[in-house]
Amino acid sequence: MFIVRNELHKIILFIHLSTFTSHVGPIMSMKPIVLAMIICDYYYRDAYTGKSILSGTFSSINSPQFPSKHGNCAIYIALTDVAASGQLQLVFRKEEGQFFLKLPPWNVEPTDNRRAVIEIGGNINGLLLPEEGNYEFVVSWNGMEISSRRLSAIKVQINEAPPQQDSSPPENR
Repeated sequence: MFIVRNELHKIILFIHLSTFTSHVGPIMSMKPIVLAMIICDYYYRDAYTGKSILSGTFSSINSPQFPSKHGNCAIYIALTDVAASGQLQLVFRKEEGQFFLKLPPWNVEPTDNRRAVIEIGGNINGLLLPEEGNYEFVVSWNGMEISSRRLSAIKVQINEAPPQQDSSPPENR
């Protein structure tokens, strides 16, 4: 069987495209890549420079009792490879539990360059922690979970009085 070279290229291209779309889906459903997700005390975007400013990063919250509220919590997310407009939804939930808190979604628009980094952040005043354990912030893109970041809530005992210091000279101890 003789196939013209141009026709052979068309067949190969068709096979390649059908394989790509059957496993990944249409190009419009491609998900962005989450480069960073940081939990901190405070997030601020400088209006003059456009820089994101993060203060007090952490991965766990200590509390003497539960339920508890963490005074101010912020989340920073850096995305790349945003191919089309989409909705980014952030959910805070207890791992293997019933508790979840859905935060207001962000509408994200692509830039001219898919390699560009899109930074998103926001402050959450009074983050509720119903009980001790492991929690996570989950990022969904158009309803599909694409990333998560863990946070531990730990019950600690707080000492009211500072520890006693020995005031005797070192040679007498």
